[in-house]
Amino acid sequence: MLRFALLILCVAAAALAMPAELPLLPGAVPAASTSKYLPFREISNGRIISGSPASRGQFPWQAGLYLTLTTGGTSFCGGALISSTWILTAAHCVQGVTAVTAYLGVTSLSDTSRVTAQASRAVVHPSYSSTTLANDIALLQLSTSVSSSSYISTISLATSTLGTGVSVTVSGWGRTSDSSSSISQTLNYVGLTTISNTACGTTIQSTCNGDSGGPLITGSGSSAVHVGIVSFGHIAGCAKGYPSAYTRTAAYRSWISSNAGV
Repeated sequence: MLRFALLILCVAAAALAMPAELPLLPGAVPAASTSKYLPFREISNGRIISGSPASRGQFPWQAGLYLTLTTGGTSFCGGALISSTWILTAAHCVQGVTAVTAYLGVTSLSDTSRVTAQASRAVVHPSYSSTTLANDIALLQLSTSVSSSSYISTISLATSTLGTGVSVTVSGWGRTSDSSSSISQTLNYVGLTTISNTACGTTIQSTCNGDSGGPLITGSGSSAVHVGIVSFGHIAGCAKGYPSAYTRTAAYRSWISSNAGV
């Protein structure tokens, strides 16, 4: 992810639906590809741009999602633990996905003390569009309950939308540059500032592949609030002068509550 500015919500361009080749994770959606704007799901690997390494327990709600695709390949996304059995992520992260394994409680993906949990089903927003990436939000229900610890806890969800000029933080294992070819094994984070939708075409910062579905937050520690979900960016690249877009958490509180009870 790049420093300084970001856009909460932007307009995505076209995506082509593709048929699933294998049975999907219950509730997942068929695979799709995009043209002008690309979702940030990282195919095979990825890292974070201009971020700082996170300390263990700094983002205890952070989930790393290893995705098995209908094509037989793998992918990677981020997510946020919002209850002992539910993870909030992006809808495009569960496109063409047959299985999801969540890594929790660590900053290093290779840390053997990590907690792993399998998703039993995905709940995608009924109005999600793979064409426009509108309503790019999904819930993953875990097959087993995750216990809280010094390194694992849930995050509160925003109830009101943010204005411009608000300091926020994004965390994830996404790529650090357009030339990066593999995800960072260490969780990174970067401080950003919200901008208006009209500034979308002039800002120079963005998130990058592998960060998809990850949490955008205000505050820190026990006062942290989940305000957005990493959604999409321009196909030209992460560092080409285009902003990134986030799904506003507050706009979907009723939907989240009715499906996950949070």
